[in-house]
Amino acid sequence: MAEFEIANVVGMLTYQQELELSALAETFEQRSEVNSVTYEPSENHWLQARFAPDDTYVPFYRSGKCSIVGATSPAHFEEVVRRVNTLMRELLNFEYEPTAEIKNIVATAEVDSTLSLEAIAIGLGLEQAEYEPEQFPALIYRGQDAVLLIFASGKVVCTGLTDLNQISSSIKDITAEIEQLAVS
Repeated sequence: MAEFEIANVVGMLTYQQELELSALAETFEQRSEVNSVTYEPSENHWLQARFAPDDTYVPFYRSGKCSIVGATSPAHFEEVVRRVNTLMRELLNFEYEPTAEIKNIVATAEVDSTLSLEAIAIGLGLEQAEYEPEQFPALIYRGQDAVLLIFASGKVVCTGLTDLNQISSSIKDITAEIEQLAVS
């Protein structure tokens, strides 16, 4: 498996009912499981909450969905799901099991040299690689399933996948291509 670090795991938790966000905000403010709550309906249509003990960001939507943002691994995501569900089951008194799904894992890796992004964009093929330094400092490579951002410093960011083996494979493949182009 190619070496990478998980920067963020993002997922969705779906309840089978609409949420009354103002009532939820009032209740969350009284709960020790929630570090902070912000609900400003004139500014945002969602309730923003940070769950203890690790301050994980969980925005709730009236539709009955909530996102989990900032988990550090799939296991951490599942742990946050359990904490949120425990509180929500107590507040909403439901019997069903809410749907939880990881939607994206953002991972980072390093290539051991500084890179010429112009040369890499040409080498990778302009159909899949986009590099406009005046717009964004990284080369954007659109692979089959993933999007990889490649920075001149050698940092690679992989996004768009939910499977750790696919992430490893995507990072391994792109770093091998980059190293091959650097040698040419």
